[in-house]
Amino acid sequence: MSNRPKISVVIVNYNVKEYLEQALLSLQRALAQIPHEIFVVDNASVDGSVSHIRQRFSDVALIESPENLGFGRANNLALQKVRGEYVVLINPDTVVQEDTFVELLKFFDSTPDAGAATCKIINPDGSFSVDCRHNIPTPIDALWKVLGFSRLFPKSKIFARYNLTYLDPDETYPVPAISGSFMMIKKSVLDDVGFFDERFFMYCEDIDLCHRINRGGYKIFYVPTSRIIHYKGESTKKNNLDYIVTFNKALYQFFDKYHKHSRLSPIRWLIVFGIVTRGFFIYLRNFFHENFPLLLDTLILNVVIFLSFVVRMEFKDGFQWAGFFEQYWVINLISTVIFWGSVYYLEVHPHHRFSIQGIVKANILTFTLLASLTFFLNQLAFSRLVVLIAAFFSPLLMIIWRWILKRYYRGDAAAWGKDLFSRPTVIVGNGEAVMNLFQKIREMKEMRYDLLGVVTVGPAENGNDKFHIPVLGQLKNLHELIRIHRVRQVIFSSEMLSYERILKTMSEMEMPDVEYKIAPSSLEVMIGKSSIERLDDYPLLDIEYAIGKPFNRVVKRLFDIVFGGVALVILVPLALPVLLIKRKQLSRIPIDYRTETRIARLLPENKHKPANLWLLLWEVLKGNLSLIGAPVGLNSQRLPQTTGEAGEWRGYWYKPGLTGLVQINRKKIISPDDEEKYHLFYLKNQSLLLDIEILLKSLWLR
Repeated sequence: MSNRPKISVVIVNYNVKEYLEQALLSLQRALAQIPHEIFVVDNASVDGSVSHIRQRFSDVALIESPENLGFGRANNLALQKVRGEYVVLINPDTVVQEDTFVELLKFFDSTPDAGAATCKIINPDGSFSVDCRHNIPTPIDALWKVLGFSRLFPKSKIFARYNLTYLDPDETYPVPAISGSFMMIKKSVLDDVGFFDERFFMYCEDIDLCHRINRGGYKIFYVPTSRIIHYKGESTKKNNLDYIVTFNKALYQFFDKYHKHSRLSPIRWLIVFGIVTRGFFIYLRNFFHENFPLLLDTLILNVVIFLSFVVRMEFKDGFQWAGFFEQYWVINLISTVIFWGSVYYLEVHPHHRFSIQGIVKANILTFTLLASLTFFLNQLAFSRLVVLIAAFFSPLLMIIWRWILKRYYRGDAAAWGKDLFSRPTVIVGNGEAVMNLFQKIREMKEMRYDLLGVVTVGPAENGNDKFHIPVLGQLKNLHELIRIHRVRQVIFSSEMLSYERILKTMSEMEMPDVEYKIAPSSLEVMIGKSSIERLDDYPLLDIEYAIGKPFNRVVKRLFDIVFGGVALVILVPLALPVLLIKRKQLSRIPIDYRTETRIARLLPENKHKPANLWLLLWEVLKGNLSLIGAPVGLNSQRLPQTTGEAGEWRGYWYKPGLTGLVQINRKKIISPDDEEKYHLFYLKNQSLLLDIEILLKSLWLR
């Protein structure tokens, strides 16, 4: 009796541990009476998938990839090892019925010319997944899809050929192609036509494989006698611009492979235009969705100022269009710029977009500065009445729309407001305190916290399973986890994390749009807290690092440009002669501010100081350096610890500088811990005034 399995299952996983577990459980039930083998290829997941699968599914053949290989290359790793008569390629975010493989095996036995097949695939809401069977896309079919005709005319045999929506989803028939989310293929067919084409990173590799199966003389069938559920968008989010770019790039690669010299070449350029247009509109949609509070507030401000001008002119001389816009646009532009600066400075945007208190403060600051300009600048004196009227109605209208939206959201829990008011949140830490905090927030159903799970400091603990708390991954992968899960809020538990560790982690994220809070293990005062929020008996302290604020980053960059530019001009007479003489010698030193190269050698410690300083200031203007920043190269006491094996700079998240807090306190630094404290202090307290103070002290010390 042969030990060869009847079915070999291949799953490629990428950061969907919970879905993968459900998929494997459903496969075990469906394959209980069928000889089989299961391969899971992990594409460098950071959510603990590998350890979880090893513990829970010891019979699964696990293949670990050190990098994300994409769908096709990862599948090929397992396809080289499969031994089954049939190969099943299935997504990790799927659940199969108990009879799925029984029904498909019956179909293959009764249909000798079938080379591959799929079953009926349904969405989580029970609707039919139209892309489970589709056509091999021609440039014309893709054009109708890109232009939206396939959606407008789903029953048309001309416009709906891409997804074959004119066919009955409850009948069995041959189709040109099936979805890579579930494909059952004879192993002999794969041996004949080959595996996936690895030029496709993700998307269209299944279409390419089906196209080669068709060319090999085999048939592909859609068989709806059994079904699976596909939780689309979990393993790869499809509602963002990245998906559109990746998918359409793959589609273009497919056309380039098979239709490169086709007479339909002009249509390919129409498709490219359609892809770019679609991507642009999706970008606009995402932009407006993310920034609509700021855009709506700006619109209100401009409309109020416009109407205030009309009222003022009506009372004064009677409304006249002549000269109206010449006066209007000046105060309008100035007020808009001041308002944007205010909302960013007060962090109304992006952190507190729906805060009534925050928008009131922003309006007070805006119109206070605006009123000051009208009193001190005669050119704007005509607009004082405008400022007075707008100062009353602008915040009033901004408060009203926020109140209406919040009231509307509370009246309908399924309304679109949930996506606006709730923030995807993770808790970082280990131990009972973290589990209790997670349970407390979940039980309170706090609207502001859309709890996704826990990020552990080290390996996950068993207690998390006991309380059914999802573990997303470990702290070392927090940056990637934030990106994957679109996290907007991080709560640190200080029971296992020092304040220094928390602040350093925040600085290394390079994500100023993420909001950070800390749940202290005791109620002692924490350095740097700005407000305390209580969830019953749990205090949550807002924490922030000043250098991460968008407003501070803009001001810091402007300071570099203005001061650096002035110094650059002043040094020209002193630096130019040396630069002309030594230009060849200096140009041979490569420029890379992240390694110990040109900038480290040019630090004004040696001869030709004016010329070196001039070149360094030029790097400041280009953005490679800052006037005030981290130590560069040899000036750092911790160079061996902040430089990777390849020479990559892995220090704190702020640019190297000509001087800095660490540099001016070099004599006080005895140990690496001393240097770290200076770094953390600067990250927490950076401001324009602090930068000026450091610069002046640096000049004085020299």
